[in-house]
Parts: sequence; C-alpha cells; structure tokens
Amino acid sequence: MQNKLITIALLTAALAAHAETFPMTNLPQGWTGSINVAQCAEGKCAGKGEVRLTLGKQTHTLPADFHEFSAPKAQGAAPLVNPITIDDFNFDGKDDVAVPRGHQGPYGSASYDIYVQTADGKLVRNADLTDLTDNYMGLPETDAKRKLLIVYGKSGAAIHYTEHYRPSAKGLQNVYSRVDTHDGCGADKVKIAEKALLPNGKWRSKNRCLSDAQYSKLIERETAKR
Repeated sequence: MQNKLITIALLTAALAAHAETFPMTNLPQGWTGSINVAQCAEGKCAGKGEVRLTLGKQTHTLPADFHEFSAPKAQGAAPLVNPITIDDFNFDGKDDVAVPRGHQGPYGSASYDIYVQTADGKLVRNADLTDLTDNYMGLPETDAKRKLLIVYGKSGAAIHYTEHYRPSAKGLQNVYSRVDTHDGCGADKVKIAEKALLPNGKWRSKNRCLSDAQYSKLIERETAKR
C-alpha cells in the first residue's frame, strides 16, 4: 500500500509539472530573448530547457539546464532575475553569454556554458571559460579595468582559494593565486599564501598570518570593494 501511495504521489507531481516559456527583460541594449523550461510547478522552475536570444540579425538557440528560479505569477511576465548572464568575459568589447548547465561545480555549485561572441555576431561555446565554472564555484567575476577573471573555491571548511585569470587569444593565463588556510599558522590564525606572476614571467610568493579578527576585517573590506 505504501509503495502504491508513493507511486501516486510521484505521478501527481509529474502531471503537475509543465513547460513554460518566459520573455527576458533587463537585457543589454539591442538584445531580446526568451527562455523555455520543461519543468515548472508550484511557482518554481528548473531543469532542461533552452535559451533563445536575438541580437541584430542573429538569432541563437542555446541548450540549458536551469538552476531553480521563481516563476512569474502574471501571464507573459518575465522572471525577476534573468536565469542567464550577459557579460564581456574575454574583454574584447563584445557581449558574451553564460547559460546555466546544472550543478557540475565543486560541492554541487552552479555551472555554466559560456559562449563568446565572434566578430560576425555568432555565439561560440568557449571550453576554457566553461571549465572555470566546473573547477571553481559559480561564474567568474569580471574585472574590466584590469582585464581579469576572478574565481573562488574551497577545500572543506578550512581552506579557501582565489585565482585570477587573464584571457588572451592563446587561452587563459593564471596570473595570481591565493590560499587562505584557517589555523594554518596555529590555532585561531589564518595563513594567507599568495603568488603573483611578474612581467618577467617569474612568480613572486608572499606568506602572512592574521588573527581571526584581522582576517574577518580583511574579508569585509574585500567584499565591500566587489
């Protein structure tokens, strides 16, 4: 009897879920688009679908595996937050697109396929940029002024790391690495180990130790700058 009830519950949930198509707003100037999601139920959508984007005369249809987002209540309305991200990930002056691809990153973090825009307006999946979202946590931050991609990761609760990559025609170049290890300098102290690539191609290393209070203030300052 119990197995029968479970089967009925699963069938009911499956029947309740349905596909939805939503327009996207708040896109950069010149872009229009919509998303289609196969599974929406109880005000939430997630899972397989596709993104349709138009810029000028180019229309692109990109596969997606959406992270969960709230479905708009009004018919024909757009999600409050776009499930995709449009940014210049390779700093060539053209908009690129990051499309959700489930949770393939460390600790089940969000992963993305990143498509770069070519000179003729096509969107081409970039393997190096996409791999960043599989190897680190979430999308890379873009620092347009320094032309850097900043990514974060962790190993358990005690070790956190930050990497800076610089895109070029040859791919991504790692130019900075930092590892923060809690209790790495003894109890209640954090070891910060940094490496920076110098213009001559050599690496400069620097280690320092901070108390937990000093480290908390450092993180607050860095967070405020983002």
